[in-house]
Amino acid sequence: MGYFPRRNLRHNQQIRLPDGPLNGQGLGALAKMKYGCSTVSYSGCEVIAVYNAQLLVRGSADFCETARYMERFRVMFGFWGSCFLTLGICLRHFGLRAAGTRSRAKIREALGAGKPCLFVYWTRKRFRSPVHTVLISPEEADQVCIYNLYNNCDHTILCERETFLQRRMIVGYIIDGIREGSS
Repeated sequence: MGYFPRRNLRHNQQIRLPDGPLNGQGLGALAKMKYGCSTVSYSGCEVIAVYNAQLLVRGSADFCETARYMERFRVMFGFWGSCFLTLGICLRHFGLRAAGTRSRAKIREALGAGKPCLFVYWTRKRFRSPVHTVLISPEEADQVCIYNLYNNCDHTILCERETFLQRRMIVGYIIDGIREGSS
């Protein structure tokens, strides 16, 4: 383990996070967590999405361990978060079956079948704006529950599925349950 992961793990273990899913990466204790040379508040949406996926599908997760493992996939020393193309590797490492897709139709179909998904999208114009990663899970009818949608919102957001899927998607990861042999 390198310098940043070791230093950040020690720092993060001193901070008590609330139980349950994490939202609002710029608020409270979560904003104080470190990731790479940066903080979770600025560049931790991928870590939060993978953590929330574990919590939703497996029922348990350790945020500090998730962040420590994902340090190996950080971009620009963590200033730009994690490489979103490696999120499938991270999900599988933590015992979840996941498949990446660039098809909005496949994400729509998975949500219709009751499967949660990680959704990576441009926040504004392609290639000229930040990227954000969220966990979306299907709710009743054509609704989705979105985890950590905004930096300053401490709760999940309920939204129309089609409205949310109009965002500038880069890649999505369909979570198909717990991998065989993982605890």
